[in-house]
Amino acid sequence: MRRIVVRAGMIGLVMALAGCAEVFGPDRVDLSISRVDPEEAAERAVVGAALGSALGTGLGATFAINPAIGAVVGAEAGAGLGAIAGAITAQPLPSYAPITVPAVAVIPGFYDTWPPGYRPPPLATQVPPPRPG
Repeated sequence: MRRIVVRAGMIGLVMALAGCAEVFGPDRVDLSISRVDPEEAAERAVVGAALGSALGTGLGATFAINPAIGAVVGAEAGAGLGAIAGAITAQPLPSYAPITVPAVAVIPGFYDTWPPGYRPPPLATQVPPPRPG
């Protein structure tokens, strides 16, 4: 009975981690190291350690011969695994390519449809202040 429960738990853990690790989308697999925000990774590690410790304590106390020893061992193992899982699943920092500014108008002929006599407003124009009264 224990082997079935342990095997089911390991399969569930592997599936959960595989589901959390899909950051780059289903089509692209990127095995390079991505940069993450260290504060976010630390926060996620702390939360993962707390959740892993709670889960490990419960599972250790439930399935061990001696519930006290099982709770202690489960808490230590769960905290370590939870911290690792929390730090691994931190979102990578965004990386943006530089945008080049075009030298000509992006929308050619935009002002061509204005009626004769109308010109585009000069640069740095402002709305006039409101009249008193």
